[in-house]
Amino acid sequence: MTNKEAYQHFCKKEKELPIFSQSWYLDAVCGAKNWDILMIKKGEEIAATMPLAIQKKYGFTLQRMPTLTKYWGPYFPKKFRNFKQEQKLTRALIQQLPKFDFFEHLFHPNISNSLPLFWEKFETTIRYTFTINLEDDLEKIFSNLDTDYRNNKIPKAKSIVKITSDRTLQEFYDIQLKTFERNKTPIPFSFDFIKNYDKALKENNARQMFFAVDDKNQIHSAVYLIWDEYAAYLLMAGDDSNLRNSGASVLLTWHAIEYAKEVLQKDRFDFLGSMIEPITRVRRNFGATQVPYFHIKKINSKILKILFALK
Repeated sequence: MTNKEAYQHFCKKEKELPIFSQSWYLDAVCGAKNWDILMIKKGEEIAATMPLAIQKKYGFTLQRMPTLTKYWGPYFPKKFRNFKQEQKLTRALIQQLPKFDFFEHLFHPNISNSLPLFWEKFETTIRYTFTINLEDDLEKIFSNLDTDYRNNKIPKAKSIVKITSDRTLQEFYDIQLKTFERNKTPIPFSFDFIKNYDKALKENNARQMFFAVDDKNQIHSAVYLIWDEYAAYLLMAGDDSNLRNSGASVLLTWHAIEYAKEVLQKDRFDFLGSMIEPITRVRRNFGATQVPYFHIKKINSKILKILFALK
């Protein structure tokens, strides 16, 4: 049995494995032949794993994360989840890495120790996501929202739009296009990519779309929620620039939080991070807590080192 075959079996029984590292998810974002897995075994048991996606570009070997993949890094089953073992296993995983010119991964917030990466000459910086504890009761979660959200924006939006999931993926993609155009940023995925991606998520019962629609059938805002065993993630969100004053994006985000708690019964709602000041302010307005995670990078190519230094 190859490492990938062993990992596919491992994923089926390892309930705590984050969605971004599930084998079916890797197939969806990388292509079935374009990812690999680092693995450490203790006897017959898998003690640690870490996914990889190797890309070739301009003659360079790049180990970067694929589109719509927010966290990777090592994963340890419960039996091997203690500081001493994790430290040794992380270093062992890193030493298994195939040769590369450039490495860049974002580690899951569950990974709290970056020393093994430092010892192996990787650059480690801190980034932040924002999460809500869904184990609290819904009334308390709502009371943590900003006063303006609770008393003004959400009631106003409720008078203008209704929330539905009965719209198409193409309509969701169109809203994404409008959002990226407003931000003067190229959209990082094609509709064909998102169509195949969405098919995999639906087949694994791991996604839901929500739309805020007015009585003229105009879509004000849309969100794309995904989840694993314990957490729900606000993967994508967007709105129509001409309809932003309705407050629909705030209502829709609150609806996604309610859905994650009441329907999905997850423990945590993750906004999936941002270092942009206005966005972090919005996250805090939802009562979210700032949570650190590691941005790991290493450049082995002398040419790339010079190019990054010039940049």
